[in-house]
Amino acid sequence: MATQLVRRDALKLATAAISLVPSASVLAADVTTTKPTQLLRASWTATDGFSDASFIQFDEGAYAAMRDDEKRTPLFERAIQQRLAAAPPNTLTVLDLGTGPFALLALVAARAGAKKVYTIEANKEAANRAREALEKAKVTNVEVIEGFSTAISLPEKVDLLVAEIAGSIASEEGAYATICDAQARFLKRPNDSASYIPTRIETLAAPCSYAIHYALGPPAFDWTKLKEPVRLNCRDESMQLLASPQLLESIAFADPQLPSAGLLPAQPPLTWTVDGERVASNARVFYEELKREGVTGAEAIALSDGVSRSFSGLAMWARLRIDLGMNAVDCPLMARDCLPHQVLSPLMSSECHLIASLIRCSAR
Repeated sequence: MATQLVRRDALKLATAAISLVPSASVLAADVTTTKPTQLLRASWTATDGFSDASFIQFDEGAYAAMRDDEKRTPLFERAIQQRLAAAPPNTLTVLDLGTGPFALLALVAARAGAKKVYTIEANKEAANRAREALEKAKVTNVEVIEGFSTAISLPEKVDLLVAEIAGSIASEEGAYATICDAQARFLKRPNDSASYIPTRIETLAAPCSYAIHYALGPPAFDWTKLKEPVRLNCRDESMQLLASPQLLESIAFADPQLPSAGLLPAQPPLTWTVDGERVASNARVFYEELKREGVTGAEAIALSDGVSRSFSGLAMWARLRIDLGMNAVDCPLMARDCLPHQVLSPLMSSECHLIASLIRCSAR
């Protein structure tokens, strides 16, 4: 109820521009708006948003949501079972990176016939809970090792690496450094895609309109206080896409040329053409949301039309690629127009811009 009141009040405040002053650029976009073309920038670091100096946080709800995900978890289970079934029982070793408090995927591997399962978990509480879960399950061939994977050595190299380490975007949780290190030290066949589940993690992106960004600004709210991008549940209708998603980054775990540190090589800019049908559909969605929150009549029509024609930033989210036999499966299976569990969006402008037709973006 509190969230609804805040949103309703925000949407009633104004249809004027709002403030965001980003720092040095990580993402930049050229945007064709109703004003002359201009360069918009936003940035954040990998450690922004963490209150702990170790940059590790334990979120019971997030772990439980991943465990109970009826689309994601069964895909991992099937992939692990199929991979282990391809070899004689008790012959393959497995490493589960970031096992979490339930040791969920490690248990799947142990029960599917793995000879030995090593798990690495950086969070102390999660590691202790994982040990308790394994003891309760009476599984004896799984070992929990606490710490960062890059600072840990295993007694042997493994046949299979299971790593659900994508953040809101693919590279957010240090995937490049983690996988490069695993290739060098943990895998028997580091350049064989069969050594990994998932085989690839990707980031998709699309320009978006964000209703709260459009309506809420100083003095009611100071967007400059945000030190990281906005993060929303995919079911939050206050953010809508202006164009179809495109691939922003792709990390193949078996790739021998993965960059280990520093900036990524320059990528060609992506270009989106704003979809008029999407804009019209978004206006209807925003209008229905406003009605539910007590805004009606001409005010609701004006607000929904203005929001639907505004550009706030790039919506970005992670996609996992899991090989099941001859088929590659996207995980999680996308909900609400290709948006998965969490959407990340750096607000890329000091004001909402009215979009004419074209958005171009480069990332580094």
